[in-house]
Amino acid sequence: MAAVIAALAYAVLVSFTHPFTLGADVVMAVPLVVVATVMIGRDVRARRSRPSGSAGIEPRHRLDRRGWVWLAPILTITGWELYCLVSVPRVEHPTLSSLIDLLDATRPGKTLAVMSWLALGWFLVSR
Repeated sequence: MAAVIAALAYAVLVSFTHPFTLGADVVMAVPLVVVATVMIGRDVRARRSRPSGSAGIEPRHRLDRRGWVWLAPILTITGWELYCLVSVPRVEHPTLSSLIDLLDATRPGKTLAVMSWLALGWFLVSR
């Protein structure tokens, strides 16, 4: 529960920033730095805990079932963004980022967007 309250407080703090300013960039970079540090720490601990006989032998990485599941929505969203980017008139074919700008125009909307972003990040990191 404390993590949810901290995330909500952080999202409210972010809602007071203005887009494309140094303050907004710094505040939005904080979770990215924290997650990168945690993920690097996990990787280092996992490498240290390997048996000594497997040192120097890296497993081949293949796209597993979860990777294929993520590939379809990523390609769909990318295709839609590219289609909307080149379509004219832009008002009839808005990009996802322009739709999110409508949500980000208000403090409650921006708070909701940041909370959603943090929840998605938590979901991806905790797997």
